[in-house]
Amino acid sequence: MLTSILSSMIYALPISVICAAQLFPLFCPEDAAAGPWFATAVFLAVCAFFRHGSLKIRLIIGAAILALSAGIFFAVAEEDRAGFFAERLWILLVLLIILGAFIAGELLSAFRLLRIACAAVCLGIIVFLIIRGKDPGALTCAMLFTIILSVIISEVQHYWKKEGETDERKHMVSIIPFIFLCSVLVLCSPFSKDPYGWPVANRIWQFAKDTYTKISQFFSSDEDYMEATIGFSSGAPGISGKLSTDSAPKEMFTVSFTRKETPSLNLGACGYNEFDGHSWSNSAGESGIGRRHALDMIETRAALMNSGTRNITDHLRSVEVTVTYSNLNTRYALLPGKYMDGLSQGALLETKNDRDNIVFAGKRGLGTSYGFSANMLNKNHKEFIDFLNGIHGSVSENEWYDTVSSVLLKRKSDYPYEEYLSYVQSIRENYYRNVQVSPELRERLDKLYDGCNGAYEKMLRVEAVLSRFTYTTSPGSIPEYVDSPEGFLDWFMLDNPMGYCSHFATAMVLLARAEGLPARYVEGFFVPSSSKGGTTVTDHNSHSWAEIYFEGFGFIPFDPTPGYASATIWQTASERSAYLSTLSKGSLEAFTTEWDDGDASGSQVEESEPEVKQSPALILIPTLMLALLFPASILLYREITKRRFNKLTLAQKSVALCHANMRLMRFLGAKMNVGETLREFAERREQDLPEGLTDFITIYEEISYSGRPLTDDMLFSLMRANRDLAGYASKKHRVAYFFYSLFTG
Repeated sequence: MLTSILSSMIYALPISVICAAQLFPLFCPEDAAAGPWFATAVFLAVCAFFRHGSLKIRLIIGAAILALSAGIFFAVAEEDRAGFFAERLWILLVLLIILGAFIAGELLSAFRLLRIACAAVCLGIIVFLIIRGKDPGALTCAMLFTIILSVIISEVQHYWKKEGETDERKHMVSIIPFIFLCSVLVLCSPFSKDPYGWPVANRIWQFAKDTYTKISQFFSSDEDYMEATIGFSSGAPGISGKLSTDSAPKEMFTVSFTRKETPSLNLGACGYNEFDGHSWSNSAGESGIGRRHALDMIETRAALMNSGTRNITDHLRSVEVTVTYSNLNTRYALLPGKYMDGLSQGALLETKNDRDNIVFAGKRGLGTSYGFSANMLNKNHKEFIDFLNGIHGSVSENEWYDTVSSVLLKRKSDYPYEEYLSYVQSIRENYYRNVQVSPELRERLDKLYDGCNGAYEKMLRVEAVLSRFTYTTSPGSIPEYVDSPEGFLDWFMLDNPMGYCSHFATAMVLLARAEGLPARYVEGFFVPSSSKGGTTVTDHNSHSWAEIYFEGFGFIPFDPTPGYASATIWQTASERSAYLSTLSKGSLEAFTTEWDDGDASGSQVEESEPEVKQSPALILIPTLMLALLFPASILLYREITKRRFNKLTLAQKSVALCHANMRLMRFLGAKMNVGETLREFAERREQDLPEGLTDFITIYEEISYSGRPLTDDMLFSLMRANRDLAGYASKKHRVAYFFYSLFTG
């Protein structure tokens, strides 16, 4: 029986898995989790045992199904019955699908031509999927190949001349488990998300492409990509009055994150401080302003630690980032406005400061890789706005050294307070330029700033207003009469409110300076938000934005370009605590989002539905029904077999008893050897078993070979032998014999 069951599962199992993978998502509820798959495994086993099991097994299975169905039916209150079963209608659909798959597997096991046709269809499906580029899922592909391999093995078995055991089914049952094991190992091993991606060919092609890129970068001119694309005036190289976007995007570098769900990120390369009305330049000294990024983060941390904020993550969060250059050929390192210098790794450790930018000793290209911890600000949250508006003046000496020792775990001499004061002074000298706006523009700005509580809130309003202007790649060249920052602001803000990122970033920097804030113009790349843990950045993602300095906190990036500006906001600890208190314990897992794009302060909390308590009757009544119907099915089986036995002829009864006694002998561990006669078997086993238990073998031998007529005495002897063997087996192996008698016919 076991061979028959396993044989029928050879094709039924992969067909069932394919049906489950493709059909279950269409109608099974998401909260059912592994329920459909568990039902598939159980019902497939039930079908196999019902198909190949004895009468007793069929009666037990039928009684169990009837007991569970009837028990659940009566356990559910009559008024709730219709809704209860309607919500679980998907279970019936699962059972029908698996029943169909099992029948298909049985047909394939029985008909050879049908198996061959099925393998051809599976192969055709795979070819079709490859041509169309469709992805049915790794599990479905593995099962399609399992069916094909099973048919190939079956054909080999069919034409293979065997000696000894010639039953093809037994050979298949012994081989197929290894095929399924291989499928499981393939599924468990790492694989490409693109199943038809030809990874080997792709690796060869990528190696050739990378080699060509390295060679071309080595022999290329000394022109730096970032320096060649600076500026946007007609007289500057690279970007001019019209931004060209006609060419196909060219990959510059890749970015990977430790967290799958990540917000957008600006990675800057070049910062500039001087604007003449047409283009930007950098007038900072060769040494720039020292360790700006490190000092900036210490200033930010000091402001947060000494503000009374219990949770720094209310205002500041970090994400681990890895950047790998491909076609980008530059000496500049791409970095966010705020990052942890102490956590940097890879090629970034070989950088230095140059005019307030982070650069390598020489140009870097394909293969350059480094990681860092990028810091995000809760920039648009009301609590952060109030916090920034409340900062006045530089960080005190005690606050500075407390941060150096407690956050960075450094000695005070590593970051002296005098260096910080010098750094603040250099920020004022390098990034503040007095910008006098025209009376007309000032009138509009005053209306815009009406009601603001501080400089930070003003800049948020400027960013919001600029993001409503028109984005275009063809804004026209800056007029010749524009020869100053003030002239550019009047032309852009009043006469020509359109442009691309460089125009908006420049306006943001100049308007910040007009309010007395140091600000810098930054160019680099915009990294889109990712839900896959990484992304590829092309030359079409080149971008510019503003970084504005707020003394006592540090630089904060502002991106006013339409389509790029995003309100960075997430829930604070107090809001999260208030929200969680409204949820039931079973709903706590629902609040796991690390990044929240919505306005946390204005979010509405839905009332949780009352918890529905399942009645104990749903367990007790089906169990009671099963306890009643199980012995009833055993009694029914005995009555049916008794009636069948009485209808048999004397010869049929004798043969049936002989077979039953031999099965009991095998249960007791007494098996016939290959080529052994019944007499030899009896002589060998009578030494291990009590006297008289092997006497029936003599009658069995006469029935099989002598041709003598059977008598009632012989039948009586066989029945007595059956009773004695059963009694001995029950006494010697009580538990095992209980299950043996339960499931054997």
